[in-house]
Amino acid sequence: MVEIEFQQKTKELIDSLKNICAQYGLGNDGNEFKIITQIFLYKFLNDKFAFAAKRIDENIAGANKWEEALIQMGEDDLEMLQLQMGADTARLKPSHFISSLFSQQNEPDFAKLFDDTLMDIAISNNEVFAVKTDGGAKVVLFDRTQPVHCR
Repeated sequence: MVEIEFQQKTKELIDSLKNICAQYGLGNDGNEFKIITQIFLYKFLNDKFAFAAKRIDENIAGANKWEEALIQMGEDDLEMLQLQMGADTARLKPSHFISSLFSQQNEPDFAKLFDDTLMDIAISNNEVFAVKTDGGAKVVLFDRTQPVHCR
């Protein structure tokens, strides 16, 4: 039952993202695929980071809101926590968390803020997550999409 519910919610999320893309002229466009893929990747990286942080630090695991517990950590403690995470876990800053962006969703230029956040995650994790083409060029984790002028 849980798996079927998860599949249904995932399909609903994809449909919602497709509708948003269509509203802004990106429906059935190559950028629609990039946007949806990058949003799912962003969600995955946040979830994996939270899982790793909770596994390492019992204060974060026991907190009602793990993000707030992590924000309360000093910079050195956060760096130490991230050093204990596996190499396959993205290094995120508190400003990268979904909850941080969610709290700013009604701000002017939110689309730019979201795009800048994805680019910062890509830059911060370039050494681990960038892949190289046969020609040796690096392909970053996220890239900028066409500018979208949101209301």
